[in-house]
Amino acid sequence: MFWKKQKEIEELVLEHVQLVDATLSAFAKSFKAYVKDHDADTAEEYALETHKAEGKADDARRSVEKQMLAGSLLPTSRRDILQIIDQVDRLANAAEEILDYLLLQRVRIPREIRNDLLKIAVISDDAFDEAKDAVKCLFHKTSDALKHTEKIEHLEGDVDRIEREVTKTLFKLDIDLAWKLQVSGFLQRLVRLSDRAEDLSDLIELIVAARRV
Repeated sequence: MFWKKQKEIEELVLEHVQLVDATLSAFAKSFKAYVKDHDADTAEEYALETHKAEGKADDARRSVEKQMLAGSLLPTSRRDILQIIDQVDRLANAAEEILDYLLLQRVRIPREIRNDLLKIAVISDDAFDEAKDAVKCLFHKTSDALKHTEKIEHLEGDVDRIEREVTKTLFKLDIDLAWKLQVSGFLQRLVRLSDRAEDLSDLIELIVAARRV
């Protein structure tokens, strides 16, 4: 019965991860439509998909939490899983927040930094792919998770580097300060995706270390 419950929880956790993945996929399409294609209407459509996927992810998260409250696993395992789904969920929340800021304010992105912003979005997506694999490893071969967390650290470092360069470029532009500050606020939100992936990576490394003791 114990192993059956454990398998059920694993499936629920991975279902939640996949729904967050769907959220981030819709986010990426919305972001690309707005920033690269200058198509606000299509961006709005994908933003709606993002919100719907995030709602489904919330439902999956509550299902996991319900199982945890039922005491299906040992206390330490329950704590680990609750922390994992919380960190994964924050990625979906960050994606929603980015699109809300971008689309509600109709932020104009200077052409000089568009490509770099698109790079940040792609790298952040790569970081989540590594995070997905790391979470899966926790249920089977825990030590393999560290291969993925190491990659996440490198990817997050790449985002930090690009963020610094974008900030320098942005504030050298001959545009209104208010516009610069609005775009800067957007940039700060955009990099939260990789920050959240790094937070998840750090948590997974702590869990792996604790299991080795």
